[in-house]
Formats: sequence, structure tokens, C-alpha cells
Amino acid sequence: MDVQRTAELSRRLREHGLRATGPRIDVLAALEDLGDHRFADEVRDRLAAEGRRLPRSSVYNVLTSLVGAGLALTADAGPGPVLYEAGREWHHHFVCRSCHQVFDVECLVGSRPCLTPGTEVGVVEEAQVIFRGICTSCTAPAP
Repeated sequence: MDVQRTAELSRRLREHGLRATGPRIDVLAALEDLGDHRFADEVRDRLAAEGRRLPRSSVYNVLTSLVGAGLALTADAGPGPVLYEAGREWHHHFVCRSCHQVFDVECLVGSRPCLTPGTEVGVVEEAQVIFRGICTSCTAPAP
């Protein structure tokens, strides 16, 4: 990774209240480079392929800190391992029941929590909406 990118990632980590440690810089860079919705093991594998080995627990710990700081988001796609994505605007997800691909769906309100429960439960910080169905690629007629 070049010096300029390292400096930019370090600045963003510090702006979000995190120390700019090597593992945090590496994990954030890998998550951004991979794009889309990724499992922690995919991030770890990317780092290993680039010669930067981190224990699985360290990758999970860094991802948790990035989510807590608002630099990454979790994509709740249902049962199974958590999916992570580089932080952006708050949004929801569509999960295709056929190909299992996860798509971003814009939040109509644009900020958390965007939905409120019908009963008093306390302070709602976020509401995740998961749309499920068959994506346009899977419903398109075969050529």
C-alpha cells in the first residue's frame, strides 16, 4: 500500500476516534478494496494473499471497532456469518433467494433508525430492513 493511501486511512481512523494501528489500516484497506458485502474470513484471506497475516480474532476485533466508529457497516442477510462493507450512507439490503447475492437498497429516510416500533421499547438506534425475493438477474428470461 502506498504512503498516500496509508496516510488517508490513518486520518480517517483518527477522525472517527480510533488509533491508526497497522491492523486497522490493513483491514479497512482490504474491506474497501474488496468492495460489496464480505465475510471476515474474506478480509483475512485478502490480507494473507498480500503477505499481511492477521489472526482471525484480530480481523473480527478490527471489524467490530470499524463498525462501532462508523467506518464500516454490517449487512444483516439472515442466518450465517455477519457480512461487512466499507461504511457509507445508512441503507438496507435485498437478499436473492435464488443466487444468494446481497444488494444495497437505499433507505428512503436516509438515516438511522428510519423506522420506529409501534410500542415503547426504549431508545431505538437502528432498524435493519431485509428485503428477500428473487433478483432481476434470476427472474430475467434465458436468452
